[in-house]
Amino acid sequence: MVRLLRKKHIHKGMVIVLYKVLMFGTEKSSNIVASMLKDDVEILAYIDNDKNKWGSRKNDKIILGPHEIGCFEYDYIVIGDHFNTDICEQLLNIGIDKNEIFQYYLFLDNNLNYYKWKISDFVLKYRAKAEVLNTGMFYSWVGFKADACIKKAFNFAFSSQDLFYDYLTVKYLLKNWPEKTDEVRYVFIGLSYYSFQYDMSLSSMRHNVVLYYDILKEAHHFDNIEGVYEDYAINKEIADKLLRNRDNRMYGFKWNMTNLDEYEDKWSVGKKQAEIDCNKDYPETVAENIEIFQKYLELLKDYSIKPIVVVYPASKYYYKNFSEKIEQEFHGIINEMRERYNFQYLDYFRKELFNDEDFGGVSYLNYYGAIKFTKLLNEQMDWS
Repeated sequence: MVRLLRKKHIHKGMVIVLYKVLMFGTEKSSNIVASMLKDDVEILAYIDNDKNKWGSRKNDKIILGPHEIGCFEYDYIVIGDHFNTDICEQLLNIGIDKNEIFQYYLFLDNNLNYYKWKISDFVLKYRAKAEVLNTGMFYSWVGFKADACIKKAFNFAFSSQDLFYDYLTVKYLLKNWPEKTDEVRYVFIGLSYYSFQYDMSLSSMRHNVVLYYDILKEAHHFDNIEGVYEDYAINKEIADKLLRNRDNRMYGFKWNMTNLDEYEDKWSVGKKQAEIDCNKDYPETVAENIEIFQKYLELLKDYSIKPIVVVYPASKYYYKNFSEKIEQEFHGIINEMRERYNFQYLDYFRKELFNDEDFGGVSYLNYYGAIKFTKLLNEQMDWS
């Protein structure tokens, strides 16, 4: 395959193009990545695995399948999709050189390491004595607002975080920082109906394990920590060539939460997202997560901390397409655990208390919805 040499300057209007790239991904996340590129970077085309998009256009560029990558002379393929790891492996399997792949979201996560930053913020900067700790995945991260809680609260939920790292995070804090956690009386355990089917270290988000490894020294089932560090070095070099604001640690990144109202076909988006989230059948993972959940509850019991299991609201476009099998499995596990352990259970998944304007996407709340929900938790929580 002939590659475009970087020294070959190509004029694009009044701008000299130094780098030509293919953007892999066409969802909203790719728009964020595209906005971060320097003016001297040209997107030749978009690549997507969805055959229904092939031949259509995005930002006046053609959308093609991965099989047509070889038709282009390019410097880099930029992955503009959160399912970074799977796409990178796909590209490597079709013969793309690793040094020509820019894994934007992997780079951003590792460059910031929000988990390490959050732990440091709690230990070194958080002056109040926390009474509430919140854990969970993305729904809990965006759906709970600590400053709206009537108790002093700190949010340790993160995107793609699973029960394993929920448990290890709280265990780490309680054992290593007693002077910061001695007034913790409540822990919100944010769960999705598919939480027991989910293991981050085996998922498409497995590269995020490295964020926790620096602090917890635990990779669970992920066995390529060194590979992630190597990938980061490659991506850092590419980022300095392609991205704006290289002197800023965030490279000018701004987290722009979407609103559900921005989606044209909400039912189609909801169905697709539910199918992705419910495409799970991992009995061994379920069995392990039940054990982890028990350890989590035992840990809190040992420290006289009250667990509150919370299932966050979802829009009707999502929950009406959710797997009945996975939902029933979840309820069965929770009911069994409630017979053995004492915890409050608050399930708002199908509660029609929220409108479209409260959601950032089909399955998660936006800022205003999160404020509304946290205030609801204030009222429904048994603070005794």
